[in-house]
Amino acid sequence: MKKVFVISNMYPTQDHISFGIFVKNQVDSLKKAGMDVEVGVNTNPATGAKNALKKYAAWGLRVMKTGLFQSKRISITHAHYVFPSGMFSLLLKRMFGIPYVVTAHGGDIEKMAKKNARIRKWTGMILRESAHVIAVGPVLAKQIEEDFKIPISKITIMSMGVNREIFKRGDQNEARTALQLNTDVYLFTFVGNVIQQKGVEELLQAFQKVKERTDVKVKLAIIGSRRDMSFIEKIKPLVNEDVLLIDPVKQSELVTWFQASDVFVLPSHIEGFGLVALEAIATGTPVIASRVGGLVSLLENGAGHLVEVQNAQALAEEMLRSIHATDYYVEESAETVLNMHDEKIITEKLIAIYESAIKQGDRQ
Repeated sequence: MKKVFVISNMYPTQDHISFGIFVKNQVDSLKKAGMDVEVGVNTNPATGAKNALKKYAAWGLRVMKTGLFQSKRISITHAHYVFPSGMFSLLLKRMFGIPYVVTAHGGDIEKMAKKNARIRKWTGMILRESAHVIAVGPVLAKQIEEDFKIPISKITIMSMGVNREIFKRGDQNEARTALQLNTDVYLFTFVGNVIQQKGVEELLQAFQKVKERTDVKVKLAIIGSRRDMSFIEKIKPLVNEDVLLIDPVKQSELVTWFQASDVFVLPSHIEGFGLVALEAIATGTPVIASRVGGLVSLLENGAGHLVEVQNAQALAEEMLRSIHATDYYVEESAETVLNMHDEKIITEKLIAIYESAIKQGDRQ
């Protein structure tokens, strides 16, 4: 194998450290495994029609330029998100015969493909012409199979994996000292974009109910990008002195937040997999999450606690239960999940998919 060209519409920078960090983590893991990896990525998270047109045009130009000048050195491309990233892989296949693998992360199937008939058509085309499709969760894989008629034999269910050398247990008091947090509070933590679809509004409503029904001192940390200002305005009345709104943090600090927390909460409306929940589990932090998408298969064996989606009352009940429950973190179940999604194992499987796709391309 010569070079893997990874194409993604999300990739982090120093200024936007959490923007597609999971893609960078996989790229780094591939490099550690000895792979020669080139990236063609969009690092600009700016939203709005004008910004989107400008940033995607610049990104597309860079991707195609790399493909043009390095086509003979590239063995395979790997697109993260079916659309728009997969369009470049499709074009490079048609222009230079380079096979490609595409990873569907959830939003590309659940939201993007439903925007209009044209994007749905492109999504189907990208999936069909790929050498292989990776779906980060089983629900997503089933959608791809049924909605786009992709043979199940062509789909692998595989998460992005968790680096257990980074996401690991630590002393809670030490973590709180490092973050300048009181040691006598019960801390709930959420990590993700602060948007409607992540269930942040229900989380804040549930937290208010918890505060009203317990004598335990509780706090809620919400860590993530707050670019949707209309939503931020909407939830402002629910934010009080016990809610900490924190900008995205580096992975090393994120680990410290997980270690400092009593429970991690992810009440998403849709979730292809829910990698942050897996990262929380790896630090020994119990998880409460919505019974939706990939979170179901991740947590249903006892590795976490599932609640009805978009139900602040059910979420509050589970959060209250966590405060007084014993053995809320089930060691055996958590270890089973962590072994299944270990980044090293995932990387080995991914390289095997690349090799198979390249051989398939050679035969065509």
